[in-house]
Amino acid sequence: MTSILLSFPNTLQPKFITPWAHIASQIRYYSSKKKSASSTRWLDRQKNDQYTREAKLKNFKSRAAFKLLQINTIFKLFTPDRPQNVLDLGAAPGAWNQVEVEKCHPHSKILGVDILPYDPPSGVSTMQANILSKQTHRLIRDFFRKSDQERELKAARTMEIQSSSGGTIASITNESLVASELENDLDEGYESHNSKTGKKEKTIKSVEEIEAERENERPIDVVVSDMYEPFLQVSGYHARTTNLPYFRMANMTGLALKDHLMSMDLCDAALIVCCDLLKKNGKCIMKFFTGEEDKNLEKRLSVVFRKVYRFKPKATRPESKECYFICLGKKHDIVNKMNVFRAA
Repeated sequence: MTSILLSFPNTLQPKFITPWAHIASQIRYYSSKKKSASSTRWLDRQKNDQYTREAKLKNFKSRAAFKLLQINTIFKLFTPDRPQNVLDLGAAPGAWNQVEVEKCHPHSKILGVDILPYDPPSGVSTMQANILSKQTHRLIRDFFRKSDQERELKAARTMEIQSSSGGTIASITNESLVASELENDLDEGYESHNSKTGKKEKTIKSVEEIEAERENERPIDVVVSDMYEPFLQVSGYHARTTNLPYFRMANMTGLALKDHLMSMDLCDAALIVCCDLLKKNGKCIMKFFTGEEDKNLEKRLSVVFRKVYRFKPKATRPESKECYFICLGKKHDIVNKMNVFRAA
């Protein structure tokens, strides 16, 4: 049985639309033809796959969750004993988000970014955006920056409550000042003004302040990139708000060379995110499809990270060309991207 989903772009809509036109565009028509041999093989493979069955039992959104679980078991990406900022690129449909929530500290900040909309699990924020846009990078930085400031504000308020229970009036006042200053940072930035003159104060920044500013520019501890496979849209999205995502470059064509080159483009996009937003000593994993260019990508990654490993989880099918680069220990806060891409 084959099915056809009718959906008309805005430019092809008829001038006069009948009352049932919007319904007709969503109707599925079924034919009486038998399934092709390739369709039958695919269905049999899914039915007999142990990870597909186990994903349903554990309520994972896809079998890809087991790949991240197996990677984390060996390379310890997530730390349950301290909060982390985690960026998940190509997060739809959210299977990796489920693993991140399970393995990270409860106060960790997790952001999923995808050009397609999806429903994230509880405890995860999501952003529908194109990672190739610099505006998306700015939005990601602002999200984690604000999250970190809110976390510091909460900690300051906790100290204030503890001081008020057994401390002096002076200690309470000082802690209140810390909390109020952090609140001002959230709303007005880091510029301080002299209350008497109204002029900006000239202050000498300490080493700690400089380090804090650097961390604020690169607030992410872990970047995971699974940018490749699309998922079925849950509704029509008549306005085409995602710019026809099913025709974006991340779709699999079935042609090994083309799929490999497209995956290299997406890996380079993830690498740029790491250069701009990942902290020193941060970690990254990215999916790629093996081919001639992956050695050059490995050289570029080696410029940014101390250790780079190739890893194929057991949950990846043996016949698949899918593989992962595991990158540990970002060498420097500030990375010259020209030097990175000159390497290969």
